[in-house]
Amino acid sequence: MLGLDENEDFHAAPGFDAARIRDALAAACSDDLHPPVRAEIDVVPFGDALLVVAEVGELDPRFKPCYVAARGEYNGSFTRGGDGDRRLTDFEIHLLHTNRGQPDDDRQPVDGATQADLESRETDALVERVRLRQPRAFAGLSTEQVLRRLNVLAEDQEGRLRPTLGGLLALGGYPQQFFPQLNATFVVYPGLSAQDVPANGPRFLDNRSFDGPIPVIVDEAVTAVLRNTSVRSFVDGAGRTDVYDYPAEAVREAVANALLHRDYSPYSRGTPVQITLYADRLVIANPGGLFGAVTEDDLGGEGVTSTRNSVLAKLLQDVRLPETGRMVCENRASGIPTMLRELRRIGSPPPEFHSRITRFKVIMPRHALLGDETMTWIASLRQPGLTPTQHLALAEMRAGRPVTNGTMRNLGLEAHRATTELSDLVSRGVAVRVGERRHARYLLAPAEITETPQQSGVRGSGSAEELVWAALADGAELSRRDLEVRTGLTWTKVLRALKMLEARNQVVFTAPARSPLRRYRRV
Repeated sequence: MLGLDENEDFHAAPGFDAARIRDALAAACSDDLHPPVRAEIDVVPFGDALLVVAEVGELDPRFKPCYVAARGEYNGSFTRGGDGDRRLTDFEIHLLHTNRGQPDDDRQPVDGATQADLESRETDALVERVRLRQPRAFAGLSTEQVLRRLNVLAEDQEGRLRPTLGGLLALGGYPQQFFPQLNATFVVYPGLSAQDVPANGPRFLDNRSFDGPIPVIVDEAVTAVLRNTSVRSFVDGAGRTDVYDYPAEAVREAVANALLHRDYSPYSRGTPVQITLYADRLVIANPGGLFGAVTEDDLGGEGVTSTRNSVLAKLLQDVRLPETGRMVCENRASGIPTMLRELRRIGSPPPEFHSRITRFKVIMPRHALLGDETMTWIASLRQPGLTPTQHLALAEMRAGRPVTNGTMRNLGLEAHRATTELSDLVSRGVAVRVGERRHARYLLAPAEITETPQQSGVRGSGSAEELVWAALADGAELSRRDLEVRTGLTWTKVLRALKMLEARNQVVFTAPARSPLRRYRRV
């Protein structure tokens, strides 16, 4: 958006020539960038002035990064950070390049490793398993030939047979001999953040690393998470049932996915998978964002998969977990659906997925979405016939999180049913839709927000002000971008609402207009 003066609290800039700037922007997108950007550029009214608004669609992964042609790819590729631009690092550009094809880091032979570095019992079990299941491909071959065909072994540049990175990670006795940081770390903090430490209390409640091949790391990580979380017991006709804060199967899938889909290029071999347990959430992070054309909204959909490490994925579907004897993964795009199903089973909200170029993160909240207070509130809406997933959607909205079709799919609905159930909430008057088509978000209707500006002394407010006011409940300090995400409102609507609330002395800001630390809170 062009034509606002941030030094004047985002009022229209005097003397702004919208038509000229529109044409100049279109020319720059077409002539100065590679590949050329086809943006939708419009002139829109803003009070008595005109602004230029450009909507830039995301590039196909095959063509990223887009860069300033005159500066070249490595000097002219940028990303947004706070209120400024930051040049992409070589690592970020490398990861974007890998999306153009199939990375082969996991099939590369490991210098210094020999076949003796593979765990013999699991290696023999793998060979026997594939011979039985695929006799046409493997019967009659020697063990060495089978391992070469599976890419467990490969020749180095001097013709010597060595374990590959994928073979070592799946079957090695101790892969960390060659790559000390290709493991997982686990930290338990007592509070809601790493800095939230009680006076004279311990900084960590638990702090450890998990070494070994991937199957061992997965089992040890799951055991550690369950050991550090509470368990509730319920007695019914079938006996006692123990329910952990985080279902073991959901944790297992999240950890296995992180180890399988992480980036294994030389750039990130010094970075482990990080598992962090806070008082209110479990966070599992790995180097390397989503691979290929998969987006955060796609996750959990039927058949959605894109594998960065194809050799490792193939091996792990035939390698057992030591604790249960089950295979590490199915390699059938079933990991995230299993995670979602297990969390639904105990009444927890779906996990949050955050993907950046260099990092992917899964966040599992540590609370039940449909507690007694929430169910009482839903009953107060007097809406008979709501489905269980509509209950969950309303609970998400009440918690201040916009709901999308992707949210509903993560709650177990097919895409067409997701749209139908959300539209039904709108027609009942308990939700509103903001945005169109794939950008649509659903929020609580203003009348259903627990505390509205009218209840707190703000009069004459429109729905945008009500939504912004509700987002700032409970002492929250939020940036403009945070408010956009929480309310689903556009940038200009958030700004207008903030100006109205500031004028009524209901909202204050915490830093000057140009500061990246600027936040808003209730008075």
